[in-house]
Amino acid sequence: MTRHSAMLTNLLFSLPLATGLLCAAPAASAQNTATVNIPFAFSANNHQVAAGSYQVQLQGDRFLSLYNVKTSKTQVVMVRPESGRAIESQSRLTFKGNGGHYYLAQVWIAGKSSHSEMVVRPKATQEYARAIQPNRQTYEVAFK
Repeated sequence: MTRHSAMLTNLLFSLPLATGLLCAAPAASAQNTATVNIPFAFSANNHQVAAGSYQVQLQGDRFLSLYNVKTSKTQVVMVRPESGRAIESQSRLTFKGNGGHYYLAQVWIAGKSSHSEMVVRPKATQEYARAIQPNRQTYEVAFK
């Protein structure tokens, strides 16, 4: 076998594998993307985010993008994966807050047995939450 034919053979065997991986990537990311309407302003890793309709997408295990459908602005925040016990049936965002101050705490994606926690929790909100602990509430917003 000549060097040219060996390279051609390797290319022919590698091409279907590469094509399969490239085709699988969009399908995998589509499972991590959804649109959600958030009826209140909030913070995410100390970024202020307005109320509105967002396309939420996990970018791997460590980043979450929040794309504002109305303004076309995207904010990317760091998250950390946390193990779960059961496969999630509904994608949702979990917010913590009280007195009109909310922050994004968790991201749950349907079909996964883990969720993502925000890396940074706002200091002002933590102090405020300690001051009025009895009124602290958790809000969940489901994906469409």
